[in-house]
Amino acid sequence: MREQTPTRRVAPARRLALAAGLLLVAVGAVALASAAGLGRPGDRTEAPAAGGAATTTTGGPAGTATYRLLPDGGRPLTVRLEVAADPATRARGLMGRERVPPGSGMVFLYPGDVREAFWMKDTLVPLSIAFVAADGRVVSVAEMAPCRADPCPTYEPAGPYRYAVELAAGAFPAAGVGAGDRVLPEDPSSLPEPL
Repeated sequence: MREQTPTRRVAPARRLALAAGLLLVAVGAVALASAAGLGRPGDRTEAPAAGGAATTTTGGPAGTATYRLLPDGGRPLTVRLEVAADPATRARGLMGRERVPPGSGMVFLYPGDVREAFWMKDTLVPLSIAFVAADGRVVSVAEMAPCRADPCPTYEPAGPYRYAVELAAGAFPAAGVGAGDRVLPEDPSSLPEPL
């Protein structure tokens, strides 16, 4: 007969208290890192969007919005964008998408001016991004490559911006949109309040 080693039993209430304590420690560490600015740039906090739908708190897009790309001296172009107006949706962005059809993309809305960089962790397709000031003027444009493993490069704006627009790779250069041009919602009153 095999001798059994006694096992230590932890009462269910104590197990629950231990798990709750560990959860609080983890949440506290994340909050401290965030307050200290130690979060990954790819923890995408992204900018304005449009839509007619209210902001969601579940991390899903808050509808869609129509935006106009207005290159200086060029032909205007209309695009239909999913709206990311809350932290969870901005963090997810277009990750996991196998394609971004022409004329579509995502707008990331922020409640105030930000200087946050974007990254492409777990994003499967190359994207073009325009960082846009509150008045609709493009601060800067960048082409971003997919990245599946850390460390992923970050894409910094040239200055503060209020929202960012992501389209399929090459879309902004193809439309002649660069710094100083405008990217504006057709109906600003339909946009959700960003969180």
